[in-house]
Amino acid sequence: MNFFDRFLLAIYSLVFSLVSIAVIMFSLKTIRFEYAIAGLTLLYGRTEALATGIVLLLIGIRFLFYSLKSNKKVRETIIKSDELGKIAITLDAVESLVLKVIKDNENIKDSTIIVKRQDKGVSIILKLVVNYDVVIPDIAAELQNTIKNFIETTAGVPVSDIQINIINISNQSKPKALK
Repeated sequence: MNFFDRFLLAIYSLVFSLVSIAVIMFSLKTIRFEYAIAGLTLLYGRTEALATGIVLLLIGIRFLFYSLKSNKKVRETIIKSDELGKIAITLDAVESLVLKVIKDNENIKDSTIIVKRQDKGVSIILKLVVNYDVVIPDIAAELQNTIKNFIETTAGVPVSDIQINIINISNQSKPKALK
């Protein structure tokens, strides 16, 4: 919900809270019937009351449509067709495959993965934290080839490019094997 909708919702809620308080006070007989009728007769035939009513009605209709609108966030998919039908693969699925490759590599300590749809496949952006004792160009090239081959083989989705950004170097040494 954007700022404008939140602002309208606040105004709408305030107006209906005041109306609700007036109805409660009227039903508890704290407001006399004559005062309520006198207040309503002040609004009779006034253009300000008409304008306020129309604005509140429009806000109400806006929120009614907003509440009925589906809020399912559909992730982007890549659709491939063959003679048997369509195959849809979400970008989240591609991201999970990339994560599997990264977890299999013991030289990567942490990662952030961004998968974007391109005209001819996907583009993958990796932000990595690697061990201090690795040769960065070698691990980057190896990772690019491994991810490209794995995604294209497993998902059948062409990989247009893989950008690797090393954002930090881990100073933690690898755990030593117990004997």
